Amino acid sequence: MKYRPAKIFSDNKRGQTGFTLLEVLMVTVVIAIVAAFAIPAFSTWLPDYRLKAAARELFSHFQQAKISAGKNGTYSTICFNQTIGAKTYSYVLFVDKDNDLEYDPSEELLVRKLWGEGDAYQGVSFDGSKGGGDGLTFSNNDDGIPAIAFQPSGIPISNSGGLGMGTVYLTNTNGKRMKLVLSSAGNVRIE
Repeated sequence: MKYRPAKIFSDNKRGQTGFTLLEVLMVTVVIAIVAAFAIPAFSTWLPDYRLKAAARELFSHFQQAKISAGKNGTYSTICFNQTIGAKTYSYVLFVDKDNDLEYDPSEELLVRKLWGEGDAYQGVSFDGSKGGGDGLTFSNNDDGIPAIAFQPSGIPISNSGGLGMGTVYLTNTNGKRMKLVLSSAGNVRIE
């Protein structure tokens, strides 16, 4: 008995194999219908995903600041809307060797975060309708920039030397809002 490979496509009237024009059109229509439902859902899902991801990353940077302060035996500070060179960053985290809650070029930068165009968190910003109009409730340092520092013990401190606490309000292009709350004990939570 001679071996014959199985036919994948059936033969049409002329002995050729392939798809008919009707079959190709039906598959195209089905794909178009699925895309019509999927694209609007994706366009509302993506900004919300970016907002949650930005909040989680900021949360982790607060944790990093606490760990860095303990490791280095000096303050680790987060300044919001900090200008370095020609760029204004959403926030920066640095080892604050002189414990003044102000970034100096000689201090080690651990994080520089700039939300905006071309960024993984495009469309995420501070919610200007909350806080002091900038979406932040942290005390300003002597440069007028909202800042919070963690002492080596992990306790947050404000520019005045008192216990530091505050809230970061975030929003996205869909108008969805989230906030990060830092307690005076150094605990951070996302709401």
